Amino acid sequence: MPAIVGFLVTGILVGQSGLKLINDPEQVEVLSELGVVLLLFTIGLEFSIQNLLKIKRLVLLGGSLQMLAGVVIITPIALLFGFAWNQSVVWALLLTLSSTAIVLKIFQDRGEIDSPHGRGAFAVLIFQDLAVVPLMVLLPILAGQKGEDPIYVMFLKVVGVLAIVVILAIWVVPKLMKFVAQTKSNELFMFTVALVCLGTAFLTDKAGLSLALGAFMAGMVLAGSPYAYQAISSVMPMRDIFTSLFFVSIGLKMNVSLLVQNPAQTVGLAVGIMLVNVLATALAMRVTGLTQRVAFLIGFSLCQIGEFAFVLVNKAFELKLFEDRHLEMFLNVAVLTMAMTPLALALGRAISHRLADMGKPEIAGEKVEATDHAIVVGFGVAGQGVARACRLMNRQYAVIDMNPSSVQNFQKLGEPIIYGDAVNEHVLEHVGIHKAAMLVVSIPDPLATRRIIVQAKSMNPKIYILARTRFLLTKDILTNLGADAVVAEEFEAAIEVFDIVLSYFKVPEQEKPQRLEEARKAGPTDFRDPAPKDLQDLSPLATLAKEPTPESGA
Repeated sequence: MPAIVGFLVTGILVGQSGLKLINDPEQVEVLSELGVVLLLFTIGLEFSIQNLLKIKRLVLLGGSLQMLAGVVIITPIALLFGFAWNQSVVWALLLTLSSTAIVLKIFQDRGEIDSPHGRGAFAVLIFQDLAVVPLMVLLPILAGQKGEDPIYVMFLKVVGVLAIVVILAIWVVPKLMKFVAQTKSNELFMFTVALVCLGTAFLTDKAGLSLALGAFMAGMVLAGSPYAYQAISSVMPMRDIFTSLFFVSIGLKMNVSLLVQNPAQTVGLAVGIMLVNVLATALAMRVTGLTQRVAFLIGFSLCQIGEFAFVLVNKAFELKLFEDRHLEMFLNVAVLTMAMTPLALALGRAISHRLADMGKPEIAGEKVEATDHAIVVGFGVAGQGVARACRLMNRQYAVIDMNPSSVQNFQKLGEPIIYGDAVNEHVLEHVGIHKAAMLVVSIPDPLATRRIIVQAKSMNPKIYILARTRFLLTKDILTNLGADAVVAEEFEAAIEVFDIVLSYFKVPEQEKPQRLEEARKAGPTDFRDPAPKDLQDLSPLATLAKEPTPESGA
């Protein structure tokens, strides 16, 4: 379960619905506002302009389409429930925001960050996180609060503040941070980071904008400097403490009795919102060129209501866009969607793979009519190495990849590559799986790798399958599924490290091949066994060998 749910439950337990230990939630809210400021400050620190430009297409196109699709679907539904048009738009914006913390943690635990659905979900989450800032500015406008100035004056103020921030970013802050860093005082560095964050937030607040906008721009100011990582490490402890208070303050407002009185309504709304988010996200991802399977995997991973929706709903409540009962229902539903995310992902994996087997898949490339050829799934560094080996041996090969731009570029270079999802049997048939001699699966998607192995073996039992995996623990799983050979990146890294250490300690070159071969045959346990007698004189290695620990294993 995500920690955010724990903070919300804490608020419930100590609030009016629980033990009533806190009778004045406003005292907690004052501190929680600082958590929001620090949260957006760290987002600015992590998303520099240079990093965004590298994945700009998927971030901008995929992220904007995902939010637009959500607004188009949810707004009419909210209108049918009797909400005003501005309230309906706000509901749509709130419900399309997903949880960065929950999704990325699940993908990290499963080793799927680098998979196609992991990269796609990450790109959408980046856009959503960045969209929070303009949405904070948009909420007062949707609430009908024109303020003292007309919109064009507010626009000029935004431009003026941005100009000041650019000046600070280029000429002032780098020199200031360099001077502070030279003092080698951690306390002074931390206070200076706080000054940049809160000072910029103060400027934007005085300009009639939000504190959060200023904090985000302050993070962007520091993001491109050499001090960004040190700044993050200085702010993180404070951010985590004050942000947790923000979620506790949200929990203080939850009405447990509402959940008890209307369980069907609450659960029904949660499931409905999750299904709408799955549909909206999958549609947006399909437009970007991703396959049906990957699009729905991303949809199921982003189906929950995210932490930044709590930030926005709190602001909307202050602007009197919603009533107390609306806020209470939202909080209950949001917590349920977050709690049900692991279950939704498990269901999404099963459904997405069934969708991959249905209908005619997308295939871009000529059909392969070769015999005894090699099929390469994934044309990254490893896949290109396989192609190079095939060319040296004058063997034919065919490549399957799911990156449309890469496929187009390599097709122009004359590579026999097609666009498609190798999980689908029709794609494998397109590259001649029945007549192929070898299949090399070199994609960073562990779940798809398993499916491809099973599918290929069922279609051609005699085919030789070489698979790539990140972790050594999954090697036996892939072997049992039908892989003839498995390359575990974790183990290969251990072998490489072993080789470098032998070279550093001047082991004779003629002995190294034998030592490496022994290590490979023995497997990972070889690195925990005592060193050979003729290497016992190498004291650092001998010490490790005599006192093995779990950490010293491969």
